[in-house]
Amino acid sequence: MELARGANALVVASAVSLVLEWDGDREVDPHALLLATTGKIRSDDDFVFFNAPRHPSGAVVLEQITAGRAGLSVHLSEIEPEVDRVVIAGSVAAGSFQDVPALVVSVLDAGRRLFDYRVSSPESVQAMVFGEFYRRDGGWKFRAVGQGWSSGLRGLAEEFGVAVDDDQPPPIPAVTPPAAVAPAPAPVMAPGWYVTPQNAGQVQWWNGAAWTEDRRPRHPPHDRATCGRCGRPRAVRRMGGAPPCQWCLREVHQLMETWRGQAWQVLTADGPRGPRWDELWVMLRFHMVSEDTGREALRPLAVAHLERMVAFAFADNQIDQQELDDFDRTVSELRAAADLSAAGSLIHGLRQRMLRGRSLTQVRAGDLPRVSRPDLHLEADELLHVDVDAVQIRYLASGPKQSSGRLIGSSRKLRFIGAGAGSELAWAKIVSVRHEYDTVVIDATTARGGGSYRVRDAEYVAAVLEGTLRVAKRLVLAPGQRDSRSIPQDMKAQVWQRDAGKCAECGAQEYLEFDHVIPWSRGGATSVDNLQILCRGCNLAKGARI
Repeated sequence: MELARGANALVVASAVSLVLEWDGDREVDPHALLLATTGKIRSDDDFVFFNAPRHPSGAVVLEQITAGRAGLSVHLSEIEPEVDRVVIAGSVAAGSFQDVPALVVSVLDAGRRLFDYRVSSPESVQAMVFGEFYRRDGGWKFRAVGQGWSSGLRGLAEEFGVAVDDDQPPPIPAVTPPAAVAPAPAPVMAPGWYVTPQNAGQVQWWNGAAWTEDRRPRHPPHDRATCGRCGRPRAVRRMGGAPPCQWCLREVHQLMETWRGQAWQVLTADGPRGPRWDELWVMLRFHMVSEDTGREALRPLAVAHLERMVAFAFADNQIDQQELDDFDRTVSELRAAADLSAAGSLIHGLRQRMLRGRSLTQVRAGDLPRVSRPDLHLEADELLHVDVDAVQIRYLASGPKQSSGRLIGSSRKLRFIGAGAGSELAWAKIVSVRHEYDTVVIDATTARGGGSYRVRDAEYVAAVLEGTLRVAKRLVLAPGQRDSRSIPQDMKAQVWQRDAGKCAECGAQEYLEFDHVIPWSRGGATSVDNLQILCRGCNLAKGARI
């Protein structure tokens, strides 16, 4: 016999089993509440659940819970006369009953199925009354209910008179008490909850400088059957240990959403250091959230912050020693605060970028490499700094013309040696050298020798030629000086926030660079509207299109 929601049936047996069955690997905890005629339990003993699996009368007992199955045995003939109804309910620790497919409630008599109730349209709730046994004309009947509580097990329990503590969920107290009753403790005591000398059953908050008025009950921190944070009973699984306390789960989740936002603000403003950073961890201790939870939440923020830090450093195309030192310091501080082992290769790649950027900056400042080419004729005091294969690109009225050859830069001049043609320019006739995507762009006072050269590792070749030009023209950058493409810090922050720290083309979050939408060399402004975040791959692809 199958019951519809709201239907009832006579129970002729004196003892029955109520069985819950479902598909999937979700766990459903059954509960029973023995209610008086008032519709409330007489005492907490009338609430049968995972930590109190047997009613004192022996009339209702939780049976073994297995994968996809749970149940209770109900001895109707042994239920005390003061009990008018036995409500059968259930709850899930995570998700909702919408995640529990094919849920069926069956009432059996010695293994013989009396009737079923298919919970065909479960609601998005964490707690639900499946049905109830109730007295009628000297006997018992069963009604299919299927009513859920959006407020979860707490709401269901309060509905039937279970005493639930309405205070803020208290935390696990620190076990080290202060040395004296009233005087302030030694300055070395960190902010935290400490046992009050006047009452060993309470803890009081010490903010690092003084006692506050915040007091909470003290709960056993190592009792697996009780949440050490809030003191409420917790399910103890036979396999896999105790799950998170369902009373605290939602509150901690909401708290960590706020904490992550504040952590990101502190990281981008001050880095992982200073008073505001310390306050983040004090906040976790005050709300009795473990530091491990904070460390887990911090991991993706730490990686995103390092990506942002590197992209900001490269925005002006220069990496000074202070920026490299700040990066190394930040990595060390973040590793002390969170487990970044899974991001080790990514962090190593970021540091290699910073080291290369620092090396290129030093080359541009005049720390030039020396190249030995015995087969190349040079003047007696001429030093060779670069010699690479190149393709010269000249833009003519008929279209671009490409010529293969070698690009040679020495302390005296710049040469291009091509098939059947070539050119050379003294550094005095060269105005600037820069790299754009995969090319080196030479601006000169004469058309001959200037133009664009496609080379392998254009960034490095351009840095060497730019350094050679500065040495030849006695150009020295003052400490901290940047070129006209420099992007102000607040502008970088606006662009980063607008593009959500991702490549504007493909959404990648690694190897990010600031890019001028209209290239700077073509008159593009250094402004928020003309800047975007691109990954290295999309940046190079853009250069190929241009």
